[in-house]
Amino acid sequence: MIAPTLRDDFLSSIAPDGVLGVAVSGGGDSMGLLHLLLRAGVSLAAATVNHNQREEAAAEADAVAAFCAGHGVPHEVLQWRWDGQGNFQDQARRGRYGLLAQWAVRAGVDAVALGHTGDDNIETFLMGLSRGAGLDGLSGMRPEFIYDGVRFCRPLLDTRRSDLRDMLREAGVSWSDDPSNDDPSYHRIQVRQNMDALAAAGILPEQVLASLGNLQATRRDVNADLARAVQGRFKIDRGDLCFDAEWVGDISPESQRRLLNCALQFVAGREYPPRGSKLGRVLADLRQKSQLHGCVIYANDGLLRVGREYGVIADLRAPSKGLWDGRWRADGPHSDTTEMRALGEAGLAQWGGDWRDIGLPRHAVLALASVWDGDALCAAPLHGLSDDWHLELKQSDDAYIEFVLSH
Repeated sequence: MIAPTLRDDFLSSIAPDGVLGVAVSGGGDSMGLLHLLLRAGVSLAAATVNHNQREEAAAEADAVAAFCAGHGVPHEVLQWRWDGQGNFQDQARRGRYGLLAQWAVRAGVDAVALGHTGDDNIETFLMGLSRGAGLDGLSGMRPEFIYDGVRFCRPLLDTRRSDLRDMLREAGVSWSDDPSNDDPSYHRIQVRQNMDALAAAGILPEQVLASLGNLQATRRDVNADLARAVQGRFKIDRGDLCFDAEWVGDISPESQRRLLNCALQFVAGREYPPRGSKLGRVLADLRQKSQLHGCVIYANDGLLRVGREYGVIADLRAPSKGLWDGRWRADGPHSDTTEMRALGEAGLAQWGGDWRDIGLPRHAVLALASVWDGDALCAAPLHGLSDDWHLELKQSDDAYIEFVLSH
C-alpha cells in the first residue's frame, strides 16, 4: 500500500489558530480525508450534505456525525432538495457547494476541504478529452477555487482512491458506498468503469496524473502571462469588473476567451466557466450587450463591463449581518428583520432619485446592492440614500489578479 498523504502546500496554507471545514459524505474518499486531517492534528469542523435522494442517506449522515462526535469534531447535516428543474447532477453540485459555503461563513471556518482524489482528476481529464476540450478542460480539477466567496480546497488530487480505502481498513475506519457511484447512466461512471481498457492499452493512471501535472503547469504559465497583461487595464466599479474596451479588442482571441471566462466566474462566484459555444457567441461581438453565466456583459464609456444579471439575483436575500451574493457586506443599524437584496424596480421607486445620475445603465442599477426591512427600503448606500449604512465589496483588484492566476 502507498501511504496516502495530504499535499504539503495545503497543510502549510492552514493558519495555526484557524479551523478548517471538511465536507464529509461518509464515502471512502471523504472519510479518508477526514482521517488524514485528524492524524495531521488540524482543527476541524465537518459538514455532511444530504441530497435526500436515497433512504440510506440519513443513516449515513448519522454515522458521520457519530464518528465526528467520537473525535471531538463539530458536525452539521445540511439538507438539499431537488426541485425537479434542470440537470440533477449539475443542480446537486451547485446546491451542495452553496450550502457548504453558507455553512462555512456561519461556522467561521477558514476554508472547506473536499475529498476529490487522483482518480477523480483522471476521470475529469478523460471526460474533457471526450468533449474535445482545450487546455483548461484537460488540466483536471483545480487544487483550490472560490465559490460564493468561500475557499474550497482539494488536498488529495495526488492520491489514489484504492490507497485511501486500504488506509481506512488498516485503521479500522468504516465508510459507506453510494450506489449512484456505479450508475452507468452518468458520463463520469461510464469513464470510471472503462479505466481497465486504458490500462490494457498501456496507459496507466500514474502516466495520466503526470500528464495532468504538466498541463496544469502550462495553464499556470498562461494565466501568469494574462495576469501581467491585464494589470492597469481593469478596475472594479460598484461590483462590475471593468476592462479597457480598446485593449480587450486588441488582444488575441484566446486571451479574450480566458479573460472573459475568469471575469464571469469571478463576478458570479461560479466554480466552472460557461460552455465554450455560449461564450463564443458573446465573443463574436463584444459591442453587443449579452447575458451569460448569471452576468451581463456590456460596453459603457470606453469600458467592457461584466456585472451581475438582475434576473438571477432578484430573489436573492441575506440577513444584513451576512454576506449577500457572495460579495457584499453591510455595516449599519442591523436588526433581526433587516436584509440585503438587489435594488430592483421597487427600490428604485422608493429611492426617488434619477437613476441616470448613477452613471450606469438601468439594468445595472437594478442589480445594485441595497438594505431593506420588509418592503421598506432602508438604505441604498451605493446610490447615496443613507449615511447610516456602508456597503463593502469583498472583492478587490488584487483578488481578481489572484483569481486569474489560479484559474
